[in-house]
Parts: sequence; C-alpha cells; structure tokens
Amino acid sequence: MLLWALWLEGDETKKMMQTYLRHGASKILISKTPVPTEEELAQAREQLKDIPRFLPFFVIIAVPAPGVTEGYAFLAVTLEKFLGKRFRLLPTRIREVVDEMGQKEDEE
Repeated sequence: MLLWALWLEGDETKKMMQTYLRHGASKILISKTPVPTEEELAQAREQLKDIPRFLPFFVIIAVPAPGVTEGYAFLAVTLEKFLGKRFRLLPTRIREVVDEMGQKEDEE
C-alpha cells in the first residue's frame, strides 16, 4: 500500500507540473493547449504544498537501514497528533495509508 501511495504522489506531482506548464504557456505564448481551470490550479497548489513533505519521506525510504521508514512515519504521526495537526509532516497519500492502517488496528 505504501508503494501505491508513493506512485500516486508521483502521478499527482506530474499532473501539477503539467498544469503549471499549461498555465505558464498561456501567459507567455499563444498556445493551443487549454488554459487550466481554477480548480486545476487549486489542486496544483495543494500538490505543491506536498512536495516539501514528500522529499524527506522519499530520502528516508531510500536509506537502506531497516526500520527507518516506519520510525519516521511513527514520529510524524505522533507529532501531528500531539500538535493537533497544526502542521503536516506526511504527504497526503501516505497519510491516508497510515490513517487507514490505524483504523484497521482500532477495529481489531
């Protein structure tokens, strides 16, 4: 599930880049591509906010030490709960996976 969340984050980042490229092209050049809607720009802004959260998580996953990824996710979730979710450390898709796993544990 974590790999799927990473894949979705990458896909959303790609869509964000395409939206901003279309937006920039419409401002600078006469372009045949459709201008992005306000909704697409809002989604792109939200994804742009996820990039600083995603990069540390990606680096920690790339570290070949066992338990580092789980430790980081546990620390991030604990800090988010402790601070009342005033700031977020995990990217959106990865937080969904962690929340889903927490709900399954609560049901058992």
